[in-house]
Amino acid sequence: MIPSMTPSRRNMWIGIAAVALAQAAVLIWMIGERVHLLSTGREVVLEVVPVDPRSLFQGDYVALGYDITRVPITEAKLRRGSVLYVTLQQAGDHWHAIAASTKKPENLPPDQVVIKGRVDYASTPTPVAPGQANVHYGIEDYFVPEGTGRELEKLVGQKKLDALIAIDGSGNAGIKGLMVEGKRVYEEPLL
Repeated sequence: MIPSMTPSRRNMWIGIAAVALAQAAVLIWMIGERVHLLSTGREVVLEVVPVDPRSLFQGDYVALGYDITRVPITEAKLRRGSVLYVTLQQAGDHWHAIAASTKKPENLPPDQVVIKGRVDYASTPTPVAPGQANVHYGIEDYFVPEGTGRELEKLVGQKKLDALIAIDGSGNAGIKGLMVEGKRVYEEPLL
């Protein structure tokens, strides 16, 4: 005969199960959000500029800098961590920043898209010249197979490496892959 559980012990097990279920749901939501972004987001190609990264703990990766990292601003009092919406426009094979605002622009033409970032640093605009903001988009690091990071960094220095970025309707961005001289060489797996 199996002894029955006391109500307090049963409640404890129900609580543990509820916490485990909530953690699993959050993990599934995070994975689903990333899969949705990469599979349905609008693709843009950004030219990569050299950055000198080093990390002993994160494995092989390439630090990616973009010409859209530094953007002119006309709005004063931008602080570190402020959300900034940068409008990109296609020019040839690449997309370039043409405007930045704390408010998300609406009704853009087909050759424009908005990417959302956070301000790392911003100088104050003056009546004579616009300010400048350094913006972080969350697409600055890309993990690569072991032993390939240094070769990709050389390609960045030679201006042969581009990043294929997916951007959703809210401006969130994710690296979809890397391109060498217009050909995809790395593709981010959906799962």
